[in-house]
Amino acid sequence: MIAYTSGEPGGADGGLLADIRFGLHHDRDPADPRRIQIGTPPIAGSPRREVWRLPQTGTAGWSGDIGYVCGGDFLFAHLLVQEPAGIDLSRLTERAYKQLLAVLRDTGFPHPLRIWNYMSRINDEELGLERYQAFCRGRARAFAEAAIPERCFPAATAIGCEAPGLSIHLLAGRGAGVPIGNPRQISAYRYPLPYGPRPPSFARALCYRGPCGTLELAISGTASIVGHITMHPGEPMRQTRETIRNLHSLVEQARIVPRRSDRGPPALLKVYLRDPERVREVNTLLRAWTRGRTEIMYLHGNICRRDLEIEIEGHDRVSLHHDGDPHPSDRADSREARP
Repeated sequence: MIAYTSGEPGGADGGLLADIRFGLHHDRDPADPRRIQIGTPPIAGSPRREVWRLPQTGTAGWSGDIGYVCGGDFLFAHLLVQEPAGIDLSRLTERAYKQLLAVLRDTGFPHPLRIWNYMSRINDEELGLERYQAFCRGRARAFAEAAIPERCFPAATAIGCEAPGLSIHLLAGRGAGVPIGNPRQISAYRYPLPYGPRPPSFARALCYRGPCGTLELAISGTASIVGHITMHPGEPMRQTRETIRNLHSLVEQARIVPRRSDRGPPALLKVYLRDPERVREVNTLLRAWTRGRTEIMYLHGNICRRDLEIEIEGHDRVSLHHDGDPHPSDRADSREARP
């Protein structure tokens, strides 16, 4: 279960897989690897926490600098890497990903399903390369060394923030997911050379089997891109509408996955805005699309391209009958979905 909340997570801690807070800086609780903070501040009274729960959780601990928590067929893991002045971000990212992927392999959860990446100065140029492009190069090298093919890329988000360092957290599983493409967009890992020496290594969305007989749809950070081209630069509202079209297309495309059905807008959306003053206008458009049935979190963050003003990720759940078919009345409510 994933839920957004502004207060302390309710319920007993026994089933708590992750308590992710959002604020002004990155932080981790050395006494409790379930609890981290991401340096992307909420906007306009938005929920401040994302809480993941499972029926029960097991081992929790640290493997070097990596915190992890196991629960059933899932693993929550996180790493916060400081970035010394002058270091090559691509090499820093490659080392971080190699460490994380080694922990996944060693703990028996070899399949990364969903990854979040937060870095400072994402649009700045260093050593002749935009920092997001340097990050993508390092991630791609780590995936290649771990022999993770394109068909097994996870859903992912990469956002710029004011907080220093590279913060990565993820959900991994014992089993793999099924990637979902968007017919309106080229797969990110097929982007042409102008977008960097190594294209972004992620799937547009991923469908995977969750706990308690569910299917989960994890939607990557989605923006106003058609094909590989940014649409409507300098027009945040038109970019929001284009992003909604892409989200709708991904949900429609997910219907091809066996036993998944179209349930309309995702139950959860997380919206990153370059300009927090736009939140009311964006909220009006999103509420009209979701008809009030979706829980939305708004965060202040920079998008991976300079000409993008907004990025939206999502999550949804389909509950299954004992015979494996989706139950038409079982949909995640507006506040939570299973991880």
